[in-house]
Amino acid sequence: MKCLSLVFLFVCVSSLITEAQQKTIFKEDFEGYDNDWKIVNTKEFKVKQDDGKLTISKASLNKVMNGCLWYKKTIPNFFTDKNFNIQFEANTISSQSESFGFDIQWGKLQEYDGVRKTAIYQLDFTLDRVRLSRFDLERKWKYYRWSNEIGNDEISAFSIKRGVFNKFEILQEDNMVFVKLNGKLVYKMPIEYQIGNEIGFQQCLQGEWQFDNIIIKQ
Repeated sequence: MKCLSLVFLFVCVSSLITEAQQKTIFKEDFEGYDNDWKIVNTKEFKVKQDDGKLTISKASLNKVMNGCLWYKKTIPNFFTDKNFNIQFEANTISSQSESFGFDIQWGKLQEYDGVRKTAIYQLDFTLDRVRLSRFDLERKWKYYRWSNEIGNDEISAFSIKRGVFNKFEILQEDNMVFVKLNGKLVYKMPIEYQIGNEIGFQQCLQGEWQFDNIIIKQ
């Protein structure tokens, strides 16, 4: 237990040092329209910026329309093959699944209009666990372990509630990805860096969720 505590302390101190050395390269509170988020307004999918939030929704149940919205944002001077820190707040308002939350991605993304140059990492968030996955057109999907399957004492239990904004933090550092929820480490997994300069969101199930206060440091 003492060794685990020392490892956790090392991770925290290392992350603090890395963050102190990084600069903020992107910041969005959705109060204005300077960053030009693309609006989507189709029968099935909607993306809108309103009331200081970015809202993403799907209208139909998956059994009615089995399709996903792949929504991307290109970030100038952001390189996903280097260490980075992404912070944001998210609120899962509704979903056809009792436990499903949302997905966030980084790398080279396929946009919803069908541009097929995708090579990404994705974090799948439910209400009580999180999982890393990876996708590219050649190898398709690779799924890593869920947070509740890791069995590591330094990992806190993952738990979010609908209707409440929670603070998320994704740190990519030295071939590891760390996820923090409301300041607590809830997930970590080894990765191979992926070239790209985009973040993205995937919406596959009927439901609605919101983002706010996105900050990227590198």
